[in-house]
Amino acid sequence: MALAIRRARPASGAAGDTAVVTAMRHFVAGVTVLTCGVGDEAQGVTVSTFSTVPGDPPMACVALRTGSRGLRALANCPVFVANGLAAAQEPLARHFARRGRPRGLAQLPPDAWLGDPCDGVPRLSGAVAWLECRPELTVPLSDHELVVAEVVSAFHTGGTPLVTFAYDLRSGPSASGASTERDSS
Repeated sequence: MALAIRRARPASGAAGDTAVVTAMRHFVAGVTVLTCGVGDEAQGVTVSTFSTVPGDPPMACVALRTGSRGLRALANCPVFVANGLAAAQEPLARHFARRGRPRGLAQLPPDAWLGDPCDGVPRLSGAVAWLECRPELTVPLSDHELVVAEVVSAFHTGGTPLVTFAYDLRSGPSASGASTERDSS
């Protein structure tokens, strides 16, 4: 296996930064809304930097901007849910991406939440998959922090996911079949 050599960092604001970020946006990623908290403290944030590691135990990670509302919310909760959005949920992705969005369950109609979210971490109705995660580690990276979490339960419904590619939200490939993959809670 070849060792990677880290490229020299251009000065902040250098022309190469824009090219790098643009190229990074050309990797297809699922659109995920992280939800945490209960009742009036329930919050969500749209992310496109969510990734999984199917080891033992299975892990997940997400990069959030240092000091962001989403990072503060996750830091104060023992568990969060990664909601893998369906293609038809683009309005939810945009809602949870807005900076001035309200807090609490009342920010969305009751049918937008799955089941009774007052009893636990809120899940978004209609998502193609949910992973309940317990944060284990936070690592500072650039102007973000990487949150590494253990996946403690999982469920998927199948369907067509919402993906991001080249600054645009699109429908991904369809999948079928509901399944509980793991439940160690």
